[in-house]
Amino acid sequence: MLNLVKKSLLVFTLSPPLPANSGAPIYICNTLLPLAEKYDLHLYTIGGPDEIAHIKRHQSLYDRYFRSVHVEPRAQMPSQKGTVGRIAHSLMHLYHGLPFMDASYYSHSAVKNAREIVKKYNIQAMEIHSSHLAFFKKFIPQVPALLVSHNIESDIFPFWIPQHLTGWKKAAVECVARASRRNAHQVESENKWKFDAMTFISMSDMERVGAGVDKSYIPLCLPVKGVNYSDKPDDCVNLLWMGGFWWHPNAEGVLWFVRSILPLIVDKLAALNIRLHFLGAGPPDELKAIDDGQNIFVHGFVDSLDDMLASSHLLFVPLLSGGGVRVKILEAMSNGIPVLSTSKGCEGLGATDGLDIVVRDEAQAFADAILQLAADPVRRAQLSSACKQLLNEKYNLQNCINEKDRIYHKLLASV
Repeated sequence: MLNLVKKSLLVFTLSPPLPANSGAPIYICNTLLPLAEKYDLHLYTIGGPDEIAHIKRHQSLYDRYFRSVHVEPRAQMPSQKGTVGRIAHSLMHLYHGLPFMDASYYSHSAVKNAREIVKKYNIQAMEIHSSHLAFFKKFIPQVPALLVSHNIESDIFPFWIPQHLTGWKKAAVECVARASRRNAHQVESENKWKFDAMTFISMSDMERVGAGVDKSYIPLCLPVKGVNYSDKPDDCVNLLWMGGFWWHPNAEGVLWFVRSILPLIVDKLAALNIRLHFLGAGPPDELKAIDDGQNIFVHGFVDSLDDMLASSHLLFVPLLSGGGVRVKILEAMSNGIPVLSTSKGCEGLGATDGLDIVVRDEAQAFADAILQLAADPVRRAQLSSACKQLLNEKYNLQNCINEKDRIYHKLLASV
């Protein structure tokens, strides 16, 4: 019998991806783990004691899919260093032409350990998740590599300059910031480090990359569940917010809702039996203050979304900034939950206002849509059916797995 030797792939992630119970891990695992039968997968992830303990708790899951797991300590950020350390940090990043200098994962140790893993396991291709880790291709150029873009990261991490700086310190940081942004653009849009292939979660992100590289659109695909919208509770209308508030666009969006939209509907919540539910870690104090235990509930982080998804009638996404595709929208649609969003909240999704989603950008229009949809169960049921059809047509998981496999056939053809 012919004994076929599997090719070895080294996968870089910003955090341990299993169990896949949130956006980035789900995206990582959907098209990667099905290929574990065809390739030997090795994991290189970032973390500390908490991440190591997490992996140990789920050791059987990691052993099932990965031949080896390496947890690299998170490199110190400039904010964690003194003045001399910050200067040395900036000079090193400028020398290597690295982006995201204020939130960098680069260290000499990180590169050294990755090179040792490549040699030890005869790694023949790399899958690098997020341009924050793209520097591994710069330092290991001989190994074919795929850059998986979850977002255009320079949109989300533009390099924030501390407002208290003045004089030469401000000028120096502004100089570093310009270099960081330029390097990020060159890595993400011009393929500065010569990745052999790139994949994108949204078509709009992919169209922004003009480099001559093998580009593929691989969206986040979630299985459409056989949910019957008529089974939702009929004694109230549950409106759902999902998203951790550590991410600036979420904090910004929910405060816009609290300050500009909620005052337009708060007097009508009880009459229409509307209940607003906010799910997400680290809710700001201004949000927590509106929890009345009757029509507004700020739950914070919850271990499982299943019960809330099963009882929710509508997801509202009042976002004003950010990039990429909102996983929360796809997760809601996969559960047959209709969505009300701003244009920014649903960009890149391929949904159509009035057909499979409702889009409103002004506070008054957003508030009016909440009240109209809360009072119209027939319209909500129509949107539920339409959004599931959208996922079935445009977010086919098997097609995405096949595309990822095609990329690796091409990358490994000459190995």
